[in-house]
Amino acid sequence: MRLKVRSIWIRISIKMDAGEKNLNLLLSMVADHVDLEHGHKVDEQYRKTLSFSEVDRPPLVVQAPFGSKLILPEPWNRFHFYRYRETFESPVAMLQNLLLERVVPGLLLKDDNPLAIRNNHGTVQIASILGGKWEIYEDNYPWMKPLDSIQAIEEIVYSNEGFNLDGGVLSRSIDVLEFYKKKLSEYPPCRDAIQISLPDLQGPMDTAEQLWGSSIYYAFSDTPDLLERLLAKIVEAMLVVSEIFRRHTHDRIDPFANTQHGYVIPGRLLVRDDSSIMLSPDTYEEFVRPHMARLLHEIGAGSIHFCGNGEHLISKMLKIRDLRGLDFGDGHLMDINGIYKICSEHKVVITNIRPSRDDLISGKAKRDFPTGIVFTYNPENFDDAFEVVRAYRSLM
Repeated sequence: MRLKVRSIWIRISIKMDAGEKNLNLLLSMVADHVDLEHGHKVDEQYRKTLSFSEVDRPPLVVQAPFGSKLILPEPWNRFHFYRYRETFESPVAMLQNLLLERVVPGLLLKDDNPLAIRNNHGTVQIASILGGKWEIYEDNYPWMKPLDSIQAIEEIVYSNEGFNLDGGVLSRSIDVLEFYKKKLSEYPPCRDAIQISLPDLQGPMDTAEQLWGSSIYYAFSDTPDLLERLLAKIVEAMLVVSEIFRRHTHDRIDPFANTQHGYVIPGRLLVRDDSSIMLSPDTYEEFVRPHMARLLHEIGAGSIHFCGNGEHLISKMLKIRDLRGLDFGDGHLMDINGIYKICSEHKVVITNIRPSRDDLISGKAKRDFPTGIVFTYNPENFDDAFEVVRAYRSLM
């Protein structure tokens, strides 16, 4: 039995050694392709557009369509992508995937990619330190198992024990971020060029729904005081955890802006607010907005993200004093031209707008949205990506 166990550990060690050798080769190649002068120009482009100053053209970042990966040209396609479960267990695998997904395309295309990576441990950072139970099923991201009783929610809300910072995935995430810093420091051009984003901390309402489950929507009428207390507790946890993570991350133009989702957003934090699109404007204003306002004020301003159609909430969101940007997962579901007009009046930036190929290369996207916006493009393949970036960058 001992020999069998020893042989298993030997095979694992050999596999990990081979993986780190491949990662080192990839980092060496990345270092050879780093263009720091281009990186500084990209930073300046974001500074201008995120402050609604005049720009030659708003930033454009090429990204593979959701759930897919961009097939890279030779010799970059010799590096394989790991399955998600492998990246969750191995910092080597996670870093390699992120370099191939987020960094290498920007180096080759010279779009407005800020060359940013993050730890990919999912959306459970805050819920898991508050006592939520999480698990990984097959090759998927971690997900929360909703608590099964009001009493369990009350235990979280009224606990005086503080946050279990050793629980959940937080310590694992910190270890990975420190591994990133260590590996990048071995290749100075990578250290200077590659930013490390703050992990996904979700938001008050999103985390509350993770913990409570879909029955949370009854709480607005049945147990409003408990819901309010839970949202407040989540904000407190986010403030603590964001400061912890900030010691292990790196954004070049913080506190003006930070990197998320492979591009740059205004402010210091992107708060996810997907669950709120299920609410009426009045309910959002009464229950959720005060907690969002407190969070963004104490964090030093930031942006709000949501997927789906949340157009009915935007006028309420724009009244948050420290809101600097709105990040849309599904901008095509809303009247973007109308939203852009009102956001421009409030000097609130819109990020992740995906114009058509024709609108990008003809200049129509630039004319319709001259500043205060960040474009993304989902290419059919790498050749398509290169053609669109080249045509877009030629616009004056």
